[in-house]
Amino acid sequence: MKIDSVEINSIAHIISQAKIIKKKRERAVYKNEDFFYKVWVPNWTQGDITKHALDVGFYCEDNASALVSLIYDSSGQRGYITKAGKLLAPMGGQGWSLFCNLTSTVQRVEFMKCLLDKGIESKGIFVDLVPSNMVLIDKKISLIDFDSFNSFSFMFDRQRQWYERFELDAWWKPFETANRDVDRFYRSYFNQCLGIEIQNKIQSTEDIKMLKNKLESLK
Repeated sequence: MKIDSVEINSIAHIISQAKIIKKKRERAVYKNEDFFYKVWVPNWTQGDITKHALDVGFYCEDNASALVSLIYDSSGQRGYITKAGKLLAPMGGQGWSLFCNLTSTVQRVEFMKCLLDKGIESKGIFVDLVPSNMVLIDKKISLIDFDSFNSFSFMFDRQRQWYERFELDAWWKPFETANRDVDRFYRSYFNQCLGIEIQNKIQSTEDIKMLKNKLESLK
């Protein structure tokens, strides 16, 4: 998946006129008529994650069709631009009812299959898998929170990769949060969106492969 990069100063006038949708410490989301702009402070500890996940092929046309461009400056990665697709949940929503009403079983299966296949290939996966972090574009489910990716080695073994520059003892407990969220969000998706009961906790790369095998059993 080939994505352009734009220098932040070249779009500063656009962002300054856009509406602030959400602002949270080191990042903010802006919206104009056509696009969303997620902008991070310089040298943000998670700033390399999106580009890495794109470079290794995790993000692709089948799970990231909303992604338009990366934003950068002399300090490095500063955010990204996405299309404004059809919302699949209210902002911050974690319930799957609207998501399931607006998508088909086939769409939901193919989307999850893509996440797991790309995850196993790239040795990492999208962590914050809630419906408010997805939109529908041209009949495809697309992720939108593109900095929500972590390596398997970090999530399951507490071993950070080079692009995971946050401190392990940060106040928001990055390891504990990622480990917890992958388990509960992926089991929730399987249970509520696919009708596949996953009772055991997801705590290893082998458990991710187990989820993939569960999908294969639907054929």
